[in-house]
Amino acid sequence: MYWDCKICGAKILDPQHYVSNSYEKKHYLKHNNSTTDKQYKNFLLKLIKPMKDKISISDIGLDYGCGFAPALANILKTYGYKVELYDPFFFPNKDLLLKKYKFITCSEVVEHFFNPYEEFNKINDLLDKNSWFGVMTTFLPEKDSLFEKWYYRKDPTHVVFYKKQTFKHIGFKRNWHVFFPSENIVLFHKK
Repeated sequence: MYWDCKICGAKILDPQHYVSNSYEKKHYLKHNNSTTDKQYKNFLLKLIKPMKDKISISDIGLDYGCGFAPALANILKTYGYKVELYDPFFFPNKDLLLKKYKFITCSEVVEHFFNPYEEFNKINDLLDKNSWFGVMTTFLPEKDSLFEKWYYRKDPTHVVFYKKQTFKHIGFKRNWHVFFPSENIVLFHKK
């Protein structure tokens, strides 16, 4: 059912087990992504805080895979940042994918990438010189024996799971510097 990448350590769901686009969209609509939910806002701040130290108010960013309620972008906007919204289901403005950005965020998004290699290349093309890419995702458990019962695996829209080793490899392949400021948070710097 899952494939293990011997190079980067990722674990990938066999494509024959992917859910349909309509099921995927319905599943996302069940998410509670409200900034009025203090616990959810604090969760998003784990990515926002280290990003804020790296970007400027004058920078324009992109919340890639923002969902139907773009809470992370909304929080950044309250701090004065300019953030565009892209989501293939809810904000499918492909013109935004023709621009360059000083920062890109993906909060709970990369685990949904059906083709991670292509998606990370697309993000690389969207990043301007001297830009930042922030990722929030739950890392694979250290022990393979914990994977089967792992709550994160049980989400049917999660198709790829990452380790620190995976993100180091992703950065190496694109000449990005990689940082792990806290648990389940990755920052990439494109020089």
